[in-house]
Amino acid sequence: MRSSYTSAMPRLDVTEVGSEEMDTCYEEMPLLDLSQVGSEEMDPGHQVPDHDGLREDEIPCVGMRFDQLQMAHEFYVTYAKKVGFATKIRTTTCDKLTNQPINQAIHCNRDGFRVSRVKASTRKNRISAAGCKARIYVKFDKEAHDWVFFKVELSHSHPCSARKAVHYHEYRQLTMHAKCVIEDNDEAGIRPNKTFLALANESGGPSNLGYSEKDLRNYITARLRTSNVNVDVREMMNYFMRMKDINPNFFYAVNLDDDCKFRGAVWVDARCRASFEYYGDVVSLDSTYSTNKHGLPFASFVGVNHHGKSTILGCALLGNEEIPSYEWVFRQWVKCMGTAPQRIITDQCKSIFCAIKNVFPDTRHRWCIWHITKKLPHKLGGYRRYRELYDEFNDIVWNSRTEQSFEDNWYELIDEHNLHNNTWLSDLFDDRRMWVPIYFKGEFWAAMRSTQRSESMHSFYGNFLHSRTSLVQFVHEYDNVLGIKEQRELEDDAADSRGVIPCATTSPMEKQFQQEYTTCMFRDVQIEFVKKANCRVSVVAEEGPGACMKVEEEILVNEAILCIPYDVHFERSTQEVRCECNLFESSGVLCCHCLAVFHYYKVYKVPNRYVLSRWSKNIKRKHTYVKSSHDVSRSDESHVAFRGLCAHFYNVAQDFVNDDEETALLHAALEETRAKLTAHRAKKRSESVADSHNNIGSTSLNVATVMDIQAPSKVNTKGRPKSKRLGAALEKSIKKSARKRNKPDPPVVCPKPTQDVRFGGVVGHADPEQLGGFILVEQAGFMANHIGFELLCS
Repeated sequence: MRSSYTSAMPRLDVTEVGSEEMDTCYEEMPLLDLSQVGSEEMDPGHQVPDHDGLREDEIPCVGMRFDQLQMAHEFYVTYAKKVGFATKIRTTTCDKLTNQPINQAIHCNRDGFRVSRVKASTRKNRISAAGCKARIYVKFDKEAHDWVFFKVELSHSHPCSARKAVHYHEYRQLTMHAKCVIEDNDEAGIRPNKTFLALANESGGPSNLGYSEKDLRNYITARLRTSNVNVDVREMMNYFMRMKDINPNFFYAVNLDDDCKFRGAVWVDARCRASFEYYGDVVSLDSTYSTNKHGLPFASFVGVNHHGKSTILGCALLGNEEIPSYEWVFRQWVKCMGTAPQRIITDQCKSIFCAIKNVFPDTRHRWCIWHITKKLPHKLGGYRRYRELYDEFNDIVWNSRTEQSFEDNWYELIDEHNLHNNTWLSDLFDDRRMWVPIYFKGEFWAAMRSTQRSESMHSFYGNFLHSRTSLVQFVHEYDNVLGIKEQRELEDDAADSRGVIPCATTSPMEKQFQQEYTTCMFRDVQIEFVKKANCRVSVVAEEGPGACMKVEEEILVNEAILCIPYDVHFERSTQEVRCECNLFESSGVLCCHCLAVFHYYKVYKVPNRYVLSRWSKNIKRKHTYVKSSHDVSRSDESHVAFRGLCAHFYNVAQDFVNDDEETALLHAALEETRAKLTAHRAKKRSESVADSHNNIGSTSLNVATVMDIQAPSKVNTKGRPKSKRLGAALEKSIKKSARKRNKPDPPVVCPKPTQDVRFGGVVGHADPEQLGGFILVEQAGFMANHIGFELLCS
């Protein structure tokens, strides 16, 4: 019955009395026998609970001794749980001089008589008092230096149920195994109800768990999702410092204002930092996403890896969408990478444009064409000839072969539809060198014309994040995103290392690409080889070693075959080829027109200049040897040790579960080990060695600084709706217009044939209000064409 002394003991009420008075009091109170306790005071309805299944030493009785007050309390609580009631510490008396407890009364939690003015259905504590007198009194014996039960009352005035006691909130407690599973599942994005079902199935049903689903959710809310906004920011800072300790190449920078309020952060994983050397030539940036409860805009730097897939090159949380905020992010990112990107593509944002001009003066900047064309229904949807205008606009933008042809066709469009007063189109034309594809001819953009890489990456984040995500959750889920992207790239690399058996019909030129390019990029090359069969080559002019070729490609459009001519220049001496479609220059993949010319001149091996090392699978890249940093310190150290022990046991158990004798030996060994550990713990307690030391490391100054950081103020973004995406309101309005298409139209007042009508009445003299539902129906009628174009762009 003896154990070592431990200090901290919870108590409800403390009465300070003199030590001499307490000694006198206890000397006059002899130890009572169990049969004498409370026999006269017990009401006829009071009964001793059922002790079947309990050993004699598990039932409290007068004279039981313990080395520690806490052990006495734990003994009585264990007894109460097995019998079927809950306990509470009624009073604790302390010595006046030493302030140490010298006696304590522990009662059944249904003692006394209390009347609450709050209805039972609405008050938090619904336990009703029943005048129960079950209790124990324990005092400290100065002579023996231990604790002794000097009064015990076991009779209750209410029925006790061991089956129901496991559901009392006093006894509902998550096991360490359950906590580890909850943390792992929460980090993986698994919902709490699914986690609870998994734990219930593992234990044979919810009744065997010893806790409820509400306890599981409370643990997630209280432990893993802090509601204190200041603590949230500080935990994120602690995460950054832990990642820096794990890998010194992890980069982070935090922007604070004069009041120590959080204004923004930039962080780059060590693997992402190393991959910038290979994929930092073309970068996409998009900041039209909000995935945290503080409303901070989230920006991601995304590149294209050697498989032609998106790869993360850094992330940032912005304090606002003003120019200084973007400038700070760009400067910190360049400080991390060491150099600015050659080319960057962003959405049409004035703040980003100015910040890039100031920080990246030598970087080629391009606007996302998808964000521009997406505004067409909103900006031009009110025109009577919107369908025709929409088609002509896209044809001019995408099919212009020269800058001069684009400008000439644009002027014709403006004149034909009388759009001279449309300021939106005028501004677009003034900024045409920022978004029209023809003005980027001859520049390598890794097949990117829009921020679709960032958009798809944000969609990927959407599987892990939501608008109520805390900052510390955000960075932890960022860990998951990095891990998944790393795993997928490794899987692609593994598939390339195994090689692909070439088909019997594969040409020598195809084999050349197949041996050099990754599988994903070789598929793009194969598409061009297939399209080569639909190309017809004719010689226009040959002057010396040079030749001007005309290649007509047959394409199927709306069940009709069209022949699209392309001019291709070929140098027979150097085997240099240039096509006006600009596919190789922009994406690094030879077009079918160039391949057709090579075939025409019987060139069976492509010059090395057209086999880019960027898409090669035979190059060893540094970042593939760097593992993404993962925060292993999110859990308590005890949880980490618990996971390690479980993993060790699983590895041992799986080798000895097929033989009954070996399984029995393993059980016996575990029981023997458990007995040794229990004896070791008892010996350690008896020694009463308090090992309490504070480990103050060299980062104490940083921690103190972190504790001063305050949560950011609510961000007022520039017109962003409450939903995640910037264009959500526009999409809803288009869908609403589509629903109205089948409704009866009101009377239509048709304008004169020579007039164009749009919202606001800037063009022509017709009032849009006079057109009634005509504009909405016209706008909705072209929604399908608009959505089709969006899918094509994305």
